[in-house]
Amino acid sequence: MEKTTDLIVVADPDQGVQAGFKRLFGEHLKVVCFAESEEALLFLKQNTGTAVIFSCYNLPGRGGPAFLCACETLVPQAARVMLTREGSAEAIKKALNEGHVFLFLQKPCKQAELITAVETALGHHQHLAKDRALLERTLAGSIKLLIDMMALFHPEAFRRTATVRKQALKLAKSLGMKKTWELEMAVMLSPLGEALLPKQILSRYRAARSLTEQERDILNKSPAQTRELLTNIPQLEKVSEYLYLSARGYDGSGFPKDGPKGMDIPRVARIIKLLTDLWYASPENGPDAAAFDALTINKRKYDPELLEIAKELLMDDVPEDKKKFVTQCHIRSLKPGDILIDDALTEGNRELVLSRGHMLTPTTIRRLEHFHQTTGVRQPIRVERHRASEEALATTA
Repeated sequence: MEKTTDLIVVADPDQGVQAGFKRLFGEHLKVVCFAESEEALLFLKQNTGTAVIFSCYNLPGRGGPAFLCACETLVPQAARVMLTREGSAEAIKKALNEGHVFLFLQKPCKQAELITAVETALGHHQHLAKDRALLERTLAGSIKLLIDMMALFHPEAFRRTATVRKQALKLAKSLGMKKTWELEMAVMLSPLGEALLPKQILSRYRAARSLTEQERDILNKSPAQTRELLTNIPQLEKVSEYLYLSARGYDGSGFPKDGPKGMDIPRVARIIKLLTDLWYASPENGPDAAAFDALTINKRKYDPELLEIAKELLMDDVPEDKKKFVTQCHIRSLKPGDILIDDALTEGNRELVLSRGHMLTPTTIRRLEHFHQTTGVRQPIRVERHRASEEALATTA
């Protein structure tokens, strides 16, 4: 067997079984053993890249089938194997129907049979991982298209996503988060709830002005509407839950009223809550001391650890590629990332094509080109551009 970094979790109180796995596979794979279910599940929550999970049938705690069922939720890409002395039809039925096992092995298990089982399970794990990666890339592309289209009609809501995504990835790296796909998807889709709200309600809420009972009821329903839109999309079930709780304060304030608080709020939701409020408190060139002072006034709403890390990583962090300037250019010279300073209007009847504040993408630039070819668009167009983008243009000229 080739040496790899794959992780195998063995849940079995039998010390002989644990020693046997370490002896057979310890040199080639990382083997971690547990004597009961709950400690194993806590470990798996922090190690979602686990490749193979072995469990006995009568596992202390919740039992083998129920344990493997919980593993399917935590680490769906792991191959689950039942290794037990129980050979009854009922045991096999429960292992298959409840634990959804990939393999069922009976003790005592010959060395060659166990090695073959591990190799087969690793192959199954790799197949599942590749399928998931392909699905995630496909879904990410579809979501990007959806966001580009939504941004055409709600530019104010969606123009923060690029900035917040970069900040979220910085926080994730500092926190040691290895899997960031769900975090990125949640950030990209986070303005969806705002896009569903009437503009007057959103502006009054952001300005901390009083709302009528009817307006507050509409605002309270926004997280649930976002969750309903996303919950039936494959692979976005967790993302929909993160967004549902992303307006929930660490102290239990905010929406939904009956939601969790403190560390019971998923970390992704806590990150989005912090970075969204930071974005609204920050000037155009990024977070400064005043922005963090504004958040500190209501610091009970935020995860204290995340707030400290964000302050250390993000305050006054304005790299060269974020420094901007204003320029005028024709449509053919527009670049993704440019931000419209004025409304883009048609030549004749001055129909609105894109509203000011919109961050241009390849899709929206093509929209401008199509309008210009058919009805004409007023040019030149004033945009705000990153300094690095202009330098890149000069280099390629």
